[in-house]
This record gives sequence, C-alpha cells and structure tokens, in this order.
Amino acid sequence: MKRLTILFSYVLVLGLIIFSSQSCSYDECKETRKYIYYRRVIKTVDEIRKIKFESPAPLENPGKIYVYGDYLFVNEIKKGIHVFDNSDVSNPVNLAFIRIWGNVDLAVKDNILYADNFFDLLSIDISDPKNPKEVGAVQNVFRKAHSSTQKIVVGYIPTDTSVVIDCSSPYWGYPYYLDAGGAYVDNTSVKGGNVWNPPPAPNGVGGSMARFTLSKNRLYTVENRKLTVFDVTYPQFPSLKNTVHIDWRIETIFPYKDNLFLGSTTGMHIFSIKDPDSPSFLYKFEHARSCDPVFVVGDYAYVTLRSGNACNGFTNQLDVLDIKNLSSPRLIKSYPMSNPHGLSVIDDKMILCEGDFGYKVLDIKNKKNIKVKSSSDSGHFYDAIAISENDIILVGKNGLYQYKLDGFNLVELSHIPIVIEAN
Repeated sequence: MKRLTILFSYVLVLGLIIFSSQSCSYDECKETRKYIYYRRVIKTVDEIRKIKFESPAPLENPGKIYVYGDYLFVNEIKKGIHVFDNSDVSNPVNLAFIRIWGNVDLAVKDNILYADNFFDLLSIDISDPKNPKEVGAVQNVFRKAHSSTQKIVVGYIPTDTSVVIDCSSPYWGYPYYLDAGGAYVDNTSVKGGNVWNPPPAPNGVGGSMARFTLSKNRLYTVENRKLTVFDVTYPQFPSLKNTVHIDWRIETIFPYKDNLFLGSTTGMHIFSIKDPDSPSFLYKFEHARSCDPVFVVGDYAYVTLRSGNACNGFTNQLDVLDIKNLSSPRLIKSYPMSNPHGLSVIDDKMILCEGDFGYKVLDIKNKKNIKVKSSSDSGHFYDAIAISENDIILVGKNGLYQYKLDGFNLVELSHIPIVIEAN
C-alpha cells in the first residue's frame, strides 16, 4: 500500500509538472508571421465619375491593350488607361495617363476612346492624345450607383508587413484574415501576383481577350451573362440600344464580318449582327469548362482552353474549328498546350501566349497538322496583338513587349516594363 501511495504521488506530481509546462507553453505561444497587407482603396460614386487627365505614369498592373494608328492604349487594371506614342516601335513614348477608377475594357473608333468605369460607358475624345477630353457617357449600364456618396472599394494597395499572433487568436493557423481596412495574406501562399485582382483606323485593334468591340456604328460589350449593344453614331450622345441575356460566364468577344464570336467558360457562342441592334443567336460550340479566347480568320476559328482558378477547368488545349457553316461549326482537331491565353494570327502563323510558359509561334497552314516552330519559356504572357504583317505586341506580368516577326521567330524591339511603386 505504501509503495502504491508513493507511485500515485509520483504520477500526480509528474502530471502537474506536465500540465504546468503545457499551460506555460500555451500562454506564451506566439509567432511573428510575414503578411502582405492589402489596404482597401475606397471612393465615392462622385469621385469615381470624375475622370482625370494626368501626366505619364508607369505600368504597374496592365490589362487590356488597344492599338489605334500610331498609338497604344494600355489599361491599368481598375485605375485607368496609359497612352503611348508608338510611331517608333523600338522606342514607345509614354504620353499621358487617363485616370478612370474601375476601368477594365476599352475600344477606339474615329478618335473616340470608349471605356468603362464601375458603372458607366464613357466617350473620350483623343484627337489630341496628349490632351484627351470626356465628351459623353451612358450612366448605370454596367452597375447601378445608388447615390453619389455611395462608397465603393476600387482596389487594394499591397504592403509587406509582419504581425505577432498568439495561439489563442482565432486567426492562428490561417493563411489570411480581414480587418476593417483590408486583408492580411500570408506571403508564402501568394504565387505570381496580386491575389485580389481578377483583354488600323478608323477602328483600332484589340486583343483576343477583349470584352469591348466595335462594328460599324455599334459598340458591343460582354460581361458575365449579357451582351450589350450601344449606338455610338454620335459619340457625344452614346445610347444603350439593347441587352441580350445569354449563357453564363462570358469572357471574350471577337468580331468577324457580320458576326460576333463570344468565348465563355462553357463554349463558343456565335451571334449574327446583320441587324446590328438585335444580335441573333446562331450556334454554341460546347467544350470542357475552361477560360477561352476566340480568334477568327476566314473559315476557321481558334479557341484556347486553359485551366485556372477563375475558370475551374483542367483542360489546356487549342481547338481548331471549321466555321464555313456558322449554324454548325465542326471541330477539326484539338492540340495540347501548356496554359494557353490570348492569341493572334498573321497569314499562316499563330502567336500564342502560354501564361507562365512564355509564348509559342505556330505554323497553322495545315489545320490538321499544326506545328510549333519557335517558342520561349521566359516571361508570363496573356495577350497578343498583331499591329501589322510583321509587328507583334505581347503583354503580360513583366510588361508590354514589341517584336518583329522574322519568319517564325520573334525579334524583340522594345519593352515597357512593370514598375512596382513604393507604398
């Protein structure tokens, strides 16, 4: 009995020591964790609607690009549009920045730049690209503003920071958390960019990722589930003509002759615009769920499918379609790719952006036997625009590159880099 009592006492003391040790560890459980803090930028509706014409600004987060004559217009995602003089492609000159909060898409016709903010379609006279002027607007067509003082989050400013967290915090073990001013994101979980961001006269040329396109005196825009038609005959008085409700997750729009080719996460939609104010559905070519730009030349359509978080797809391929009969397109062949994004076609050559895998130049003369003729795995590219028979623009996370197409090889002429501004 005495030995049992001693043993029990020993176990009790040992248990108290362990418990005490664990309690101290728990009380003092702290960790310094590195985050990227994304501070919200908040503007009122009135502030968003005030366009500002500013001095040149560096590229920070470029989006859609548009070529008009000797000028380049480059979207700075959700912030506005850069204007470049590109008359010398080896030395583009940064002329101005048009501050448009919420801007994502753009198109140009007859010296009028059409652009969106969060709510409105804007008409901007660029007869003098150094001195653009707003001349018209259609309000509340992309999103309804409830009051002039309504506050909208227009973006986020990332800043590296360190935070001490103890294990009693509800955020212990989580890679991100929110506060009243923004969000903390564990920078070890962020790969390849900002996780908070998600496209010749008289008309210009947009990329295959575009969601604005012009045909005759109509501007066609796509967003999510709708195709919208604007009459831009008189730029000072653009007017909403029609809204066509279509399938979900429309991503891109490409005009060809009297038709529109819409890329969605579920397929390619074809609409006739013989009646420009009433697009009529012709056909939908269905495919695996992926993001997909469309490019059309002659009797053929080229559709890229890619995997990605925003698209929830697992397919990476190039589809070649015979569209002689628009009411019944026929798949000629699918080609496996790495992570295809935007593309452009010049004669029998295709320049294809492959995201983090660089770009490819393909020989597409034989649609059943397309071959990769040259490639580069350096850089991240998401859209391509052919501005002449030999001049190509590629845009991506490292900026905007201009190339001369020499056979099937791209020779770099100039680079407008991304500049990360200090916060």
